[in-house]
Formats: sequence, structure tokens, C-alpha cells
Amino acid sequence: MLSNEPFFLSNKTEHACLLLHGLGGGVYEMRSLGEYLYQAGYTVQGINYPGHGEDMVKMPPSNWEQWYEAIEQNYQALARNYASICVIGFSTGSPLALYLACNYSFNSLVLLSPFLAIKKPWYSPFKPEFLLSMFKDILKEVPRVKSNDLPFLGYSTFNLDAVSSAVELISIVRGRLAEVTPHTLIIQSPCDTVVEPNEAIFLYENLASSHKQLIWLEKSGHNITLDVEKEKVFQHIKNFLAEQL
Repeated sequence: MLSNEPFFLSNKTEHACLLLHGLGGGVYEMRSLGEYLYQAGYTVQGINYPGHGEDMVKMPPSNWEQWYEAIEQNYQALARNYASICVIGFSTGSPLALYLACNYSFNSLVLLSPFLAIKKPWYSPFKPEFLLSMFKDILKEVPRVKSNDLPFLGYSTFNLDAVSSAVELISIVRGRLAEVTPHTLIIQSPCDTVVEPNEAIFLYENLASSHKQLIWLEKSGHNITLDVEKEKVFQHIKNFLAEQL
């Protein structure tokens, strides 16, 4: 059963994973992965950001600084108790994880369907980020359209101030990729209809990490932690983490 309750699953280990969800989603997106890594022997923590996880229909306003502050506090608490930390970000959790890597030194980084640009529909002459800048002061929210039958506990809308804030974070992170040094695994599906898949290549080519991998899926959409290849995703992450020990 899906749950948006934050979780902390503790093992007797020196190795912990901090799991970061996507924009307008919640910790439910990371729960199955967290349980899988817990069974593999890791301590895992999944959190909700401010403006996420509340029992509401419409997405409330929040910004990346608030999300990052919550992440930073939880990371610092883990770092006091665990010698090795992997930060795993899905979608908007990826630029948040990258920003954390610019400010702290931790062991490894996993980026799942990383959000570095919104997927532009083939029929549109304009990038979605341009349209967002044009309309965010007029519209406060837009309906959220589900494109598949995956489990879902997110909001029925996207708050455009929050989306605009996420785009602002991306612009900051793109200029600081040369500061990101943890060993990094990137997993992306070319069938992603939410974020631009080719940005995973840009990310791979510009990270400063001396050890990095980019793995392409075949059948999944955006939410690869819940989609048809989720077990493959989980196994790739487990193998990557084992290499870091």
C-alpha cells in the first residue's frame, strides 16, 4: 500500500542512503527503493519536502530553498552517525542532490530521471521554461495530467511558483557541475515524457566525478522507481553501491 509517510529504516551498518523525491510528488515515490536497499543491508531515510506530502488536493506553494533546508538538516543528522552516505535523487530530487554535493563531501550520488529541463512537446515552438516565465505571474497553478497507470499520491495540480523555483535551482546547479565529485550513477529512460532525456548526457559529460556511469532503460516512463523496469533500476543501484564499499 502506498504511503507518503516519511521513513527511517535502520540497519547496523556504517552505510546510509538519503532518498529525495520529485516535484509535486512525495516520499511514496522512493518507498519501494528504500525497502529494497534496507533489505540489502543499508540504513535508508526518505523525507518529504515542505509543500509536499500534505493531505491536500492542490499543490501548495513552496520553494527550492525550503526543500534544500529540510534535506540539509537530514543529511547533517545522517553524517553524524554514518561514515558513508549515498544521496539518491529522483527527478527534482536530482538537482537538489547535486546542490548538496556542491556543499558537502559524501561518498556517492544516484540520479534517477534527473530534472535538468522540461520535455518540450514536438508540436510546440517554445520551450516549456519560456512559457513558464511568461505565465507564472498570471496563472498560479496548472492541472497535473497523469500519463500512465502507475501508483500516484501526488497533487492534482502543479503550483507554478514551485515549478519556477525548481527551474531556478536547475540554472544554479548547471553552472556548478564542475564542483560535483562523488562517484555518480545516472539512470534515464529515453521514453521519459516529463524531463528531457538527453540532459542526462549533458550531466554525465559535465560532472567532475572521476567515476560515473550513465545507464539507459528501454521501456520506462519518467517515474522509474515505480515503472515496469523498477527491479532493474534497483539492481543497478545496489550494484553501484556495492562497488563503493
